[in-house]
Amino acid sequence: MRNLIRHLPRRDEQGQVLLIVAGGLVVFLLLAGLVIDTGIGFRERRTSQNISDLSSMAGTRIIANMYLDPSTPVDGSDVYAAVAESATNNGCANPCTWEGVYVKPVGTGVTTDLGPLVDGGTIPAGAQGVRVRTDRHPQTFFMKLVGISTLDVGAEATALTSQLEPPPSGVLLPIGVFDADYEVGTNYTLTEGSHGPGNFGWISWLGSPSNPTLVASLCFPDNPAFTFPTWFDGATGVMNSSGARACLDQYIADQTVVYVPIWRQTNDRGGSNLQYEVIGVAAFVLTGYDRHAVTVSGNFQEFYSYPSVPAGFGAPPCTATTDPTCNERTNFIGLVQ
Repeated sequence: MRNLIRHLPRRDEQGQVLLIVAGGLVVFLLLAGLVIDTGIGFRERRTSQNISDLSSMAGTRIIANMYLDPSTPVDGSDVYAAVAESATNNGCANPCTWEGVYVKPVGTGVTTDLGPLVDGGTIPAGAQGVRVRTDRHPQTFFMKLVGISTLDVGAEATALTSQLEPPPSGVLLPIGVFDADYEVGTNYTLTEGSHGPGNFGWISWLGSPSNPTLVASLCFPDNPAFTFPTWFDGATGVMNSSGARACLDQYIADQTVVYVPIWRQTNDRGGSNLQYEVIGVAAFVLTGYDRHAVTVSGNFQEFYSYPSVPAGFGAPPCTATTDPTCNERTNFIGLVQ
């Protein structure tokens, strides 16, 4: 009997086991809550971002229309109504709030505020877009155990409108670059390999494949006026004369921003019959070339490919009453932040 009594569990040991189990259960619930409620937070933030994106675009469209058709007056109430309707239609319901401000560009990727978006009043002078911030407050499930009953999730977006700009004037070199997703600040080979028998990416503006003609176009840019898309003859052979190298050396030494045509396809012919379809222009800073000037390299700066918009946003949208070429295709609306 004494041995039996000696081996019976003591009540304080049973209590410790219960405490350990209870503590473990709480930890498990908190971990489960962290995973589940964090997932809810990510989902709600994505929803908030979508609402902000679409709402800022909706408000900016009203501003774009103000420039495009001054004969149809709009004011702050129209912009406010467009943002509010878009936010509601895309899921901003209680508990959800939004606020907006008018903005205008002041540099590449930089905007300045012009005042809050309110239901009424005039659109501030110089406004080219709207920034919208959406805040949602979803309820938690398991995190309520530690006193966190809601999450604060927000996201904002900025949309701007501007004129589409034509390719810039300046130094346009007869070096064709294939259309690709170039990254700003990255070096690329501009004339790489052969794009057809006897062709290495050089372009002849006037259809003459001679080396002296190319050197003249390289050193003293003489490209004709053209619109996109258009076709140009390829210049056959490796353009590595001393004159060509001297001009390339000067561009490289001066770190000059030069423009080069972007081509999308060739006509799949060879020799002097090869042509490039030019669809835009890009800015590069030349960085070097190989020993025989077969390949020329450059650091990518910006695209100037109509109908896309160059980096940053320029002048306000055109006005149809003062510019007969102005229409909805010559103005751009897009998210910038």
